Amino acid sequence: MSDVSVDAVGRTLQALLAFDRRPIRYHDGATGQDITVDAETAASPAGLLPALIVAGEAVWRDVTGKGFALDIARDPQALLGYRLRAIAAGNFSTVMLATMEAIHQVAGPEAIPLNDFGALWSAVSERVEREMRPRPSATAGAQP
Repeated sequence: MSDVSVDAVGRTLQALLAFDRRPIRYHDGATGQDITVDAETAASPAGLLPALIVAGEAVWRDVTGKGFALDIARDPQALLGYRLRAIAAGNFSTVMLATMEAIHQVAGPEAIPLNDFGALWSAVSERVEREMRPRPSATAGAQP
């Protein structure tokens, strides 16, 4: 599969978040402040897009066992310190649908809490790891 356009994903996500109108909030643990982010910043590769797409990837990995081969790099100028540079696997539809599902799973009626994406990612990661562990066979330890 070819790369998915980060720009197209960002523009589409920006339109969806703007249409939704729920505020996108991030709780800064260091300051104790809740920061509201607009749709444009949320959908920017140097904004919250890396976190949103990673959450979408976690949803997709939970269903298919495959990721999006994300290229995320440290960037001190980015909002969270990381920039999404490329999506090298999957296709536009799967990336968007999985990311929309991740947003749906954490969103409340009043806001979309960015901090909750970490819990979503952790839960999926734990499930995937648990499923990948070898299971003891029913005959293990049986004597002839």
